[in-house]
Amino acid sequence: MNIVRALDVALPELPERLVRRSHPKLDPTIISKQHVENGQPVVLVKKPGTDLVFRFAPAQWQLVQLFDGKRSFAEVAELYSQESRAEIAEDSVRELASYLQSDTPLLYKTPLEQNIMLQQELRTARKKRSRFQIADFSDITVRVWDNADAYVTWLYPKLRFLFTAWFVWASLGMFVLMGWMWADRLGEIWSDSFAFYNFTEKSLTDLLEFWFLFGAMAGIHETAHGLVGKHFGARIERMGFTLMYFAPSFFCDATQVWVLAGKWARIATAIAGIWLDLVICFLATVIWFATASGMAVHDWSYKIMMVTGIGVSLLNLNPLIKLDGYLIFSELVHEPALKEESTEYLSAWVRRNIFGLRVEVPYVARKKRPFYFTYAILSGLYSYSLLSFLMVITYHILQKYSPEWAFIPALAIGYWVFRARIRLAVKFMRIVYLDKKESAWVWLRSRQGMAYTIAFCLFVFLPVWPEFVKAPFVLEASHRVQLHAMVPGTVSAVFVKEGDELTRGTPVLRMHNLQLESERDAAQADQLTAAAKARQASLSYADLATAQQQERQAEEILSVLSARMAQLSVISPIHGVVVTAHPADLVGSSPDRGDPLIEVSDTSRLNARIYVPEFAMRDVAPGGRVRLLVPGRLMPVNAVLGSLSATEASIPKELVSQEQLQGLNPPHFYVGLVTIANDGNLREGIAGTAKLFVRKTNIAAQAWRFTRDLVNRKIW
Repeated sequence: MNIVRALDVALPELPERLVRRSHPKLDPTIISKQHVENGQPVVLVKKPGTDLVFRFAPAQWQLVQLFDGKRSFAEVAELYSQESRAEIAEDSVRELASYLQSDTPLLYKTPLEQNIMLQQELRTARKKRSRFQIADFSDITVRVWDNADAYVTWLYPKLRFLFTAWFVWASLGMFVLMGWMWADRLGEIWSDSFAFYNFTEKSLTDLLEFWFLFGAMAGIHETAHGLVGKHFGARIERMGFTLMYFAPSFFCDATQVWVLAGKWARIATAIAGIWLDLVICFLATVIWFATASGMAVHDWSYKIMMVTGIGVSLLNLNPLIKLDGYLIFSELVHEPALKEESTEYLSAWVRRNIFGLRVEVPYVARKKRPFYFTYAILSGLYSYSLLSFLMVITYHILQKYSPEWAFIPALAIGYWVFRARIRLAVKFMRIVYLDKKESAWVWLRSRQGMAYTIAFCLFVFLPVWPEFVKAPFVLEASHRVQLHAMVPGTVSAVFVKEGDELTRGTPVLRMHNLQLESERDAAQADQLTAAAKARQASLSYADLATAQQQERQAEEILSVLSARMAQLSVISPIHGVVVTAHPADLVGSSPDRGDPLIEVSDTSRLNARIYVPEFAMRDVAPGGRVRLLVPGRLMPVNAVLGSLSATEASIPKELVSQEQLQGLNPPHFYVGLVTIANDGNLREGIAGTAKLFVRKTNIAAQAWRFTRDLVNRKIW
């Protein structure tokens, strides 16, 4: 039988008897110091080896110090009244002693009492432990070193130079020099600092490398906290190695600084880890900057930069979670328990003012309330986003192997991470239900309640809600003409520019062709000669038929060459807009026959090319109503879906965000065409969102359909 079991059997009532029969005694190992917070004196008290720091008013602490284990409650009350000249009742002293005994570790406990407390804690833990309890892997303590003060005391003299003025100024210079070395590749380093923590693309070797590298830097980071705490006279009570969601982590208990030292010493202790990280980052930057790409030392120094540089520093300096930045921020705003107090205030306010529960809202000064509200909301959102990180990482890793089923283990991880909060939410909703059950039934039976119930049912089940399918679209011209060179030549003049509106027959450009012009002039001379010969033959009646035939041939040749000359002047065959960029650049060029010159689009009517997603194809059909939401226009353009392609079409990347195009199963799209009249305010290439009307439905049917489709996609 072990000692815990023996105590359980033989001494079940001993704790209460010991508390009643012995006089309270302040633990002699307690450390304390008076500070000024928010303009008021306060005494900070801590027992080494524990995590809590207690705050007492000077008068309260004066009373607590009178507990020496020899004086009775009456004697303590009488002595306090004599020293402070303030009367205090014996019952008040007894109540304070009871609080200190049960809720704090400040009173001295004999070894026997400590064993009894251990037995009670084990008994309580045994009752809470369920038969099929899942182990909590969120924070696994691997090793704790209770003699950490000896390690820091041994290391402190060797690194005492870290606390000299010259090193502080030198380190600031290091940070400036590091920024200069980063200047040319700052964008790359910035993105790599966060991409380095993306585990979806890492191999097993990369993960092991990251694990050991991150663990080593975490150990150095926490040692820095201990060194600064030792510098300001604190005793480093313990250090430890833990696994937080299987990631290596260290902790260093330097909380004595918060009792023994002042504000700036606390801030220095909190920022010490980040400061030393940046010093190491500077040394790694120097090696990375001085070595050649491909060398092992070059690659390792760059990875050390990722672990100790921008990403880790920003994460640690974030005041929304209880890391170094939070400790610094709470000291600057003089709110030592900011997160707890703001969260408690917001929670109580919501329960009382939104859910109508009868709870007491902690008092907060009016000028502090907006700050408490803002901080509690932002801190909660950020904390939950970090807790969701493991679930998201799990999903992205498994998505490469099973895109359809990766959500199941991801949801399981999410439940494991949030299970305590889910239980709290369920418990809270049960409290709300029990509190509102009677009043809710009374209200539902009233006329007003029945009216609201009927209105709610109509809202949910009446099919008056239009159902639309949203799809991106882009406008394009209904008719587009590419003007080509009909004859070879050199462009001598361009009469239009991009965006000009043309009417049919408007000259666009002119070319010249010396050979063609010479042939036309020669043909014109030949035609005049043939005409003269024909007139002479008609007067002499000699070879008249031959002369007339030669005249006709000359006229035909001249007509053909004149027509080719006319083709040197290019005109627009349609009403439209010039869409060719910089047409004036054609001047001086020598296009050959058939070469493209200028493109003209008829924008009087436009086609909207709508990219309908695959899952909506069952609901969309030609002839359905379409509303085109054009950017910059207040009212949508109403139209009718003219046609719908039966084959898949590729969608321009600018119409869909890049994230949607990644993965093993990118979305598929089909093209629907809508023709609309242009009122003069629409331009080709404008993109927007189309809403294709499907039917009128109700909310209940939409919810049922969504659930049914989800089950069909994932199971069948």
